[in-house]
Amino acid sequence: MQETSTITMTETMSHSASSSGVMNETTTSAAIAFVPAHGQMFGSGWLIIASLGNGDYAVTLHATGLESASMGNYIVEAAQNSGQMARVPIAGTNATLSEFEADSSGNGQFFTVLMENPHSLYESVSVVYLPGMEMTNATVVATAALM
Repeated sequence: MQETSTITMTETMSHSASSSGVMNETTTSAAIAFVPAHGQMFGSGWLIIASLGNGDYAVTLHATGLESASMGNYIVEAAQNSGQMARVPIAGTNATLSEFEADSSGNGQFFTVLMENPHSLYESVSVVYLPGMEMTNATVVATAALM
């Protein structure tokens, strides 16, 4: 199966690629590849962060090779820069706002808008699998480093 992506931008962009899989427009916008956790079911995934120009940031995730929704859901969590290494739901204290499901082909998408730059708030963003929607069985399946 061939996937095609089309991105239309109205601004001039300069890109630089690095070995970590990060492509930067500026320090506030980025496309970051997720790194699968060892032994976890995760094909590939990208975290896209884009400044909206008003102090807000669009955060979107696309992942393939996930478990279908009949097996459980996923939650997007972020490790805070506070030095505590605490993981929190990326969309706020209500964890359901950070959840998404994979379709029957194992593809999942998530989108939210944050009121602060995620690069200054978080060290990394993780995709966490919740089999049977139980937090006690939560497993990190992939992580994207923001630092």
